[in-house]
Amino acid sequence: MRPRSVQTVPAGKRPKLKNRKGFFEILSYNFKNLALLVKSKGIRASSFIIASSFILITALVLQGYYSHYVYVVVFDGREIGSLSDIKQVETLIDDLTTRVDDYYGMPVEPGNKIKIKKDYRPEAVPDLKPVEETIKQEITFLTDAYLLMVDDVPLVPVASETVLEEVVSYLEGTYLDESEITRIIDISVVEDLSLRPCSVAPKFVFSEEEIIALLMGKESEDKVEAPQWFKTGTASIYGYHPHLYPAPAPGAAGTARYTQEKSLNDTIINTGVTVQSIEELVVTEPIPFDVEVTYDEEMWVVQNEIATPGQDGRKEIVYHVTRINGEKVGRVAVKETVISEPVTQAEIQGTAQVPSKGTGQFIWPVAEGGEVTPGRGFSSWHTGIDIDGEPGTPILAADSGVVWYSGFGGSQGNYIIIYHGNYWTLYLHNQINLVKKGKTVKQGDVIARLGSTGRSTGPHLHFEIRRDDGSGEWRAYYQHKPVDPLRFFRP
Repeated sequence: MRPRSVQTVPAGKRPKLKNRKGFFEILSYNFKNLALLVKSKGIRASSFIIASSFILITALVLQGYYSHYVYVVVFDGREIGSLSDIKQVETLIDDLTTRVDDYYGMPVEPGNKIKIKKDYRPEAVPDLKPVEETIKQEITFLTDAYLLMVDDVPLVPVASETVLEEVVSYLEGTYLDESEITRIIDISVVEDLSLRPCSVAPKFVFSEEEIIALLMGKESEDKVEAPQWFKTGTASIYGYHPHLYPAPAPGAAGTARYTQEKSLNDTIINTGVTVQSIEELVVTEPIPFDVEVTYDEEMWVVQNEIATPGQDGRKEIVYHVTRINGEKVGRVAVKETVISEPVTQAEIQGTAQVPSKGTGQFIWPVAEGGEVTPGRGFSSWHTGIDIDGEPGTPILAADSGVVWYSGFGGSQGNYIIIYHGNYWTLYLHNQINLVKKGKTVKQGDVIARLGSTGRSTGPHLHFEIRRDDGSGEWRAYYQHKPVDPLRFFRP
């Protein structure tokens, strides 16, 4: 039941005759009794006239006195006018309250202190209009709600306790990624979300969608504007009063609201909440095989053999994956089961020094001639020569020797390094290599096809000759000093 919004305050001392109609009925009855008394007792007519006149004058005076009593309306401690009938204010406030009820779809009560006192004021002229205008301009309405707290810090009002349950359920479901999850271990909002009873203007009661947008750091749509009849003035308006009125704490003395009003805008936290989930992820991963190397003194250092090929094993690992707002922030292995053991690879590596196989006399490395690209001869910054040629042209071993390296490099493309004893030769940017590491080649053997792999401006062979530093091994690219290849081909 709606509590009384208007209080009637009794006036000071007044005659016991509170009803003018009843007063005149008594006066008429007394006149009749007086007439009977005069008739029965034989009292003179003059005395009767004097008594009657006294009674009549007294009645007129009392009537005038009571006609100057009015109902004074006190709004939030100040008088805003007077009325002749208390029902005029009650009807006005009931009508406005019903309209706000219907507009917001929630029960409301006036948030102002409205009192009506009956007082003797001969000069007062009762008028409903100024009272009605003031109330319409300045009245505020409140509804019972719950203040949503995030770690004990006020956020926004909500309509009911079920709203919080729905919001938490939605947040927990939003950040689930079931693409690779076997089982959800736990999911929860990290912050403490709680509710505290409060009274608030219905304008500021947030819906479930608005709260979700706020907690997820998104901008919600503007709240619905109040109708125009709410805005008939410059003061605060119905449903727009921007203040929260927290309910008193349980057991607190009195029922008055906090005297210091708090602005809703100062209360809102511009931050989202944190949803943490722990998921169980089961994956199968390889177990890398080990390599065992045995050394053979009869094999050259550039030669090696795989006696037993290695094979990766398999294992099943159970991970607990932690996500914050859907983003993976950590993964911990909690269980590991071996499905198959890895097979160790056995290799034989040569240790013997590569014998000198070269003659020290080199032949042109491109089978079908080719000329040195202008500007790309030997220099301090270009440690070889570039020989033009058609793609696929055979590339020849410039001297007999052993292939030390055959593979791919970033800027070199496909390239080969051959050891000749006192010298090394290099063949870069090949279309394809035709010999493998450790192979013995003779002078003139086809070892590759001319190409343009790696960092190359077109089909050509970058050819280098380097003098061995006495170690008989290639450890670094600039270990052995380069020499101008053309010096070996001039007559």
